Amino acid sequence: MRIPLLQGRDIAATDDVNAPGVVLINEKAARTYWPDENPIGKHISFHNDPDPPVWLTVIGVTKDAKQGDWAVAAYPEVYLAAFQNREYLESMAGHFEYITLVARTSGDPGTLASTIKDTVWAIDRNLPVSGVITMDQVVEMANEQPRFEMLLLGVFGGVALVMAAVGIYGVMSYSISRRTHEIGIRVSLGASRAEILALLLREGLLLALTGSAIGIVGALLLARLMTKLLYGVPATDPLTFAGVAVLLLIVALIASYIPARRAMRVDPIVALRYE
Repeated sequence: MRIPLLQGRDIAATDDVNAPGVVLINEKAARTYWPDENPIGKHISFHNDPDPPVWLTVIGVTKDAKQGDWAVAAYPEVYLAAFQNREYLESMAGHFEYITLVARTSGDPGTLASTIKDTVWAIDRNLPVSGVITMDQVVEMANEQPRFEMLLLGVFGGVALVMAAVGIYGVMSYSISRRTHEIGIRVSLGASRAEILALLLREGLLLALTGSAIGIVGALLLARLMTKLLYGVPATDPLTFAGVAVLLLIVALIASYIPARRAMRVDPIVALRYE
C-alpha cells in the first residue's frame, strides 16, 4: 500500500511462524499509548487474547492512513504479520467478516480481475470472491459524498454571489439615480469625472466591506459546523477567508462600476434640471 515507514523496520520474510510475534503501529497508536516515548521494542496484546496472552513486539511506526473518510482523524491501528502467530490469527477468525486482498499491477488493473479470481479459486474453489474493483474506483467511491456536498455548497455559494452582485448593482443604481442633481452640482463646481467615479466606487466598496465584515464574523461562528465536510483545510483557514473577502470586493467593484460609469457621463446641465 506504500504507507511510509517512519521509524523502525518493516515486517520481513523472516518474521514467520518460528519467529517472535511482531507488529507495526501507526503514528496515532504511538502517540496514544506511548506519548513522549520510543515505541520500538514495546509490547502489545489484545483484550480477547487467550490466557496467557500473546505479546507482540512493536518493530516499526508507519504514517497514519485514512480509512474510508478523508475528514475523520486516523484511529490507532496495528499491522500484523499474517504468516506468523497462526494460532492467534485463527482465534481471531470469528471476528473477521471478510478479507480484502490487494494486488499491485504494472498495467491496467481492470483487465486482471478474472486472473485474480482464477488464482484464488485455484487454492480453494469454494472461496467466494466479490467486489473486485481498482484502487482508483475505491478512491472515487470515497470521494462521491464529499464531492456531492461540495458541489451543492458551491452552487448555493454561486447563487449567493450572483444575488449579492445584483443587490449591490441595484442599490448603487437607485442611489445614483437619486443623486443625479448632486452629481451635476459637483461637476459644475469643477469635480472631474474621475473624481465622481472614485466617489461612487468608494460608496460601493464601503457597502461591500461592511457586508464582508458581518459575513466573516458569522462564518467564524458557524464554520465549525462544516468541519466534517473539510479535508486538509481547517474550518477557520485564514487564506480561504481572505480569498473569499477579496472575491466579494472585486464583485462589488464591478457591480458598482457599471452605474457609476453611467453617472459619470451625465450632462451637468441636464443633471441640474433633474428632479
